[in-house]
Amino acid sequence: MEDSQVINAFVHEAARTAFGPSLHLEGDCLFFDGWWQACFRISPQAFALRNEDPPRETDALKLLAAELSATGMEPVDVNPDLLYAITYTEIALGLVQWQVWSADAQTAKAALAARAGADAFLGDYTDEFKEADYSAEIGGARRTAGLPPSIILTVGLEDDDTRALQGHLSDCRFETRSFDAITPEMCGSIIPTVVLIDATGQTGKDFVMELRAAACGRFLPVAAVTTDTQVPLGADVALEPANPAGWVDTIRRLLP
Repeated sequence: MEDSQVINAFVHEAARTAFGPSLHLEGDCLFFDGWWQACFRISPQAFALRNEDPPRETDALKLLAAELSATGMEPVDVNPDLLYAITYTEIALGLVQWQVWSADAQTAKAALAARAGADAFLGDYTDEFKEADYSAEIGGARRTAGLPPSIILTVGLEDDDTRALQGHLSDCRFETRSFDAITPEMCGSIIPTVVLIDATGQTGKDFVMELRAAACGRFLPVAAVTTDTQVPLGADVALEPANPAGWVDTIRRLLP
């Protein structure tokens, strides 16, 4: 189906599964490019629209706003604390910028309260926007498992490139996998600090996007080796091929 049909089904029909060229539904969340949470349906009467620039140019947010307006909704709140508790629990997403749409503020507030329930964990939120930081939790998991502080998982890289990089990052443990030996969903079991992926081909580019869409990949720094001039979708940084020594500083910045 077309992206416009996915949006229509999401807003007007309470659909929970639908797939378009760049949009798809997973329950009450509308994803762009397979991993970027564009909109969250709090209830049929209240929606949270992502109030940030998407990873690439798209009219999806504009189309969403138009459909919500057509139902009589309008922006009534931004970044309510209770919304963070809901999205953190239900779509494993930290503190991003949201704009809440509903018929009025009271309707939105009631929808949030009903969705969260009386026992929802609100966390230590303030009025100042904070970037989500999971380094302490991940570091604790590594220590509990008896692993070194930093693990670099390489996927699809040539052995020579991995060995050259390892010579510059001797304090890190390297785990090397081929594309045939690991799936994006399996990456979390290694508890990596950084995932380094050969994205010079389509297999690697797809792996980057699928990893970012996977639950474990939503918080992992991803470095992509690519010949493209832009950072591949789903990656945090791009690295030039055949220059492992030149990757060191960039990867160091991704380590805790």
